[in-house]
Amino acid sequence: MKRTLTLLGLSLALAAAPLFAQKPMDQANEKAVHITQGPSITNITGNSATINWTTNSAGANRVQYRVAGSNSAWKSAYHSGGGTSHSLQLTGLEPGKTYEWQILTQDGDVRTAGQFQSASTANGTAPDVNASNASAASPAQGSDTTGNGAKVPLYRSSNSNGSLHLYTTNAGEQNSNGFHAEGNAGYILSSQTSGAVPLYRLSNASGDTVLTLDPNEKTNMQAHGYSDGGIVGYVESSAVSGTQPLYRMVNGNGSAHFFTTSASEHQQFLSQGWKDEGTAGYIWPQQ
Repeated sequence: MKRTLTLLGLSLALAAAPLFAQKPMDQANEKAVHITQGPSITNITGNSATINWTTNSAGANRVQYRVAGSNSAWKSAYHSGGGTSHSLQLTGLEPGKTYEWQILTQDGDVRTAGQFQSASTANGTAPDVNASNASAASPAQGSDTTGNGAKVPLYRSSNSNGSLHLYTTNAGEQNSNGFHAEGNAGYILSSQTSGAVPLYRLSNASGDTVLTLDPNEKTNMQAHGYSDGGIVGYVESSAVSGTQPLYRMVNGNGSAHFFTTSASEHQQFLSQGWKDEGTAGYIWPQQ
């Protein structure tokens, strides 16, 4: 009798297990997940920070991060399982650095991204960052922040041997100063709307053009002989619905920069010895 009761109890436990098991997060489930609060970056010191966000349903707990604009390997923060309240610690930071981060789906797609500044000293602290409101990060993927902002082409031109490239929204500038038109790199906003940030353009006497979202980098490039070309337009600083990354690369000696939205072109340049510098924002493939 005791054996019969034991087997019965085991059978009931096995039957009940699927009822309490966590629902697997497949690709379809992950696409239905949206960030409802945050992300926020808190407890920022010179060597660590905590990223927090809330989702409408269970989603993956995955974040990758690195020094902004660098070609260093991404560091990862991960927690098994997937609930609706997420909090991960970003460790191994360097003081006084700007870090870029990406919240990923289980399949490795970017759900949203942004930047924050570590504290100036290892034991110091820095103000919390509410990425959902800060200019360094856009709202969660799937939202539309462009409003009625008009999109204009970001034209790309190259010099005679293809070693230098020019980026402009002025059609008349495409075929000037020895450059010839190569078509559109994508579309950017002609005026600032909610969530969009300025895309600065700088160039030097050799003809190299740099696009950046970072005012600090803009100042640094000017100190190294680059001229301020002003704001070429406005872009998203992290992935939102309908945008694609504008990849940024630099050649081996740092004398030329290249920007593209083509993943295959990005890989082609990397295979030729160019260095990955992350992204220069997110732009639109069409108007």
